[in-house]
Parts: sequence; C-alpha cells; structure tokens
Amino acid sequence: MSYDLSSLSDDSILVFEYYTASGLDDLCISSEAASLIMSLIEDLKERDIYLLLNEKYEYILKDLDANPNIILLDDDFGFEDFLEKEASKFKKSIFISSEEDNNLYAITRYLEESNIKLYTPNTHACDICSDKFEMFTALKNKVTQPFTFKVTLDSNIYWKKPILFNLKVNNMKEKDFEYGYSDELFNSLTVENKYIGKPVNGVDCENIKIIKSKEDVDDLEDIFEEGSEILIQEYIEGEVLSVSLISDGENTIPLSLNKQFIHIAEDSQKYLGGQLPYDHPVKDKIFFEAIKAVESIEGIKGFVGVDLIVKDNDGEYEIYIIEINSRFTTPYVGLSKVLNINIASTILDVIDGKLSLYDIGEISFKSGVKFIKEDGVLKIVY
Repeated sequence: MSYDLSSLSDDSILVFEYYTASGLDDLCISSEAASLIMSLIEDLKERDIYLLLNEKYEYILKDLDANPNIILLDDDFGFEDFLEKEASKFKKSIFISSEEDNNLYAITRYLEESNIKLYTPNTHACDICSDKFEMFTALKNKVTQPFTFKVTLDSNIYWKKPILFNLKVNNMKEKDFEYGYSDELFNSLTVENKYIGKPVNGVDCENIKIIKSKEDVDDLEDIFEEGSEILIQEYIEGEVLSVSLISDGENTIPLSLNKQFIHIAEDSQKYLGGQLPYDHPVKDKIFFEAIKAVESIEGIKGFVGVDLIVKDNDGEYEIYIIEINSRFTTPYVGLSKVLNINIASTILDVIDGKLSLYDIGEISFKSGVKFIKEDGVLKIVY
C-alpha cells in the first residue's frame, strides 16, 4: 500500500473502478473492468486525478498514456479501508461499478454521505436501476417494455403458479389453478408464450433460463437458490441493441446506437461484444425512447446505457426497453477511442455547469469500432 495525498486540492478527483480497486479477479468481468478504467483515465489525463488501484492490477499502468496520481492498495489496506479512512478528503469523484451485490448503490450512498460530489447517478437512481423489477415499475406506462413480473423461489408457497399460468395464458382460466396445477392439465394444453427467467439483481455471465415448458420452470430450482427473487420476462424476438447517452441530471443526449452480440442458450446468456456506431431505419425513434427512459428516473447523470430490443413486424418496428445501466458500460471503451468529444471530461464540465449539453455540438465518429470478448478478454477492433 502506498499513496500521497499531501497535494490534494478542491479540484482533485478520486477515480476508480470497483473490481480493479478491490483486487477481485473474475475472468468474466475483470477484462472489461480494466479496459473501462483505462479508458476513463485516458479521458481525464488533463485533470488532477487520483487513481484508486489494487496492486493486482498495477500492470494496467504500463499501457497508459496518462500519468495519474496512484493510490496503490493491497490486502492489508484495501478498498473498504480507503473509503472509510481517506475518501472524505476528496471533494469530487467519478467511478465505475457494476450492480452486483448492490455495490453500485452502496458505494454511491457512502460517497454521497461523505459529501463528495459525484459525476455519476445519485443513490435514488442507482437503487432503482440496480433492481430490474423496480426499474420495470418505474418505467411502466412511460416506455414499451416486455410483459414482466417477479417471483420469489420459496418452497413453502406455490411460486410456480404465475409462471405456468402465463405460459398458457391464452388457453387457460385462472380458476384452473384453484386446486393446484397438475401435469396432466398442463400437458393437455399448447404452449402459447415464451419467457426468460433471470436474477432481479443480475450482471453479465449470470444464469438465465429460457422458459417454454413446465420442465423449464422446474429447472429454476436448480439454477437459483432458495429465497432468490427471479424476474420473469416475456421473450422478445428481435435485434439486441443499446444506446449510450450522457445526462446532466435533467436533460439527456444520445452519443451512439450500438449493436450487441449476445449468445442466448437454453440456460445461459453470454455477452460477446458489440459494434458502433450502428445504423438502423428507426434510429431517431430508438434515441427518443432511450432518452425518455433515462429522463423518467430522477437522479441519472453522467454516462448511461440503455439496453433494448427492436422487433421488426414487416417493416413496422417495435422498440422494447429492457434495462437502464446507470453507469459506464462496455461501449464506452470503444466510444472513447472514436468519438469526436472527450466523454468523461465533457461529463465533468456539464455537471459543473461549465458547459451545456446542447453546446456540445454535432456528435461524429473518427471510425467504427468493434469490441469483441474472447475467452474472457475484451479486444478492440477498428
């Protein structure tokens, strides 16, 4: 552990990414985490930044074109120790974290309570966006979403009932459940619908389950632990896209439309990467819906990603909002290389009131870029 905070000023900015600051090593996430924090540091190399980094990730410094102040942590004095004993010395912070284990919300809340100005979404926004069902509820009747509900895997109740009913909702009546749900009854009917089961607080590489039979519902008991909250969502066939945006807390502008490469199997989902910028016949409408979703949740500011599916019905496109990621997402790595603006520096100026979102000017790209994830490693291809 080594660091020097003697030169801190009111303009000094605490910068970190949760995985690389904590020293966690999850192959599914660590490559993206390292790429994200490196991109953020490069964007902020003209600022007075202090990078919080665990010694396990010290290797990323050799590839940097920036020279930040380094706060190097180890097993004896780690991330939580620093937050508790030193973080309050800073006036400003911009950071990256996933929603896993409620980390994004918890860190945001701690820094806010330490009176540190954040250039990321506030506690309220993180709380809603970290829970997929809370987010669904917040956006209900504001944007189009897949039919969604949640169940709690509780062996003391018949938690399978609403899932089974909705699988056959087009040719059943609720009264058929009055005395339970027999295999004979279920098997006598034709499956009309298809769903996905996934964790309410899930992140990349966590299990999902495609549900189209009673056996699939039973399999949920093997995937999720007792007491788990499971989001059950209508399966939408369509093109999987995302929109990257920045917000000042009230107004939002889109940066890019991104193609997502997702492999969905019967009981797993794998993020393989994406490409940007991506064109689409209804790109403007997609941007409009993404902006509406972000601005429907109070407290979102900074960089934000919106995941969505576009369904083509013979040239009539339906846009389904799937998720809001109130944080820096993987497309930022590519955007920071090819966009005509410095995203992180722009976010700081916008939130500090030095720049209006609408004074940024036209967004353009130096080139296209693909970000491919192979064997857990994120690769950038121009």
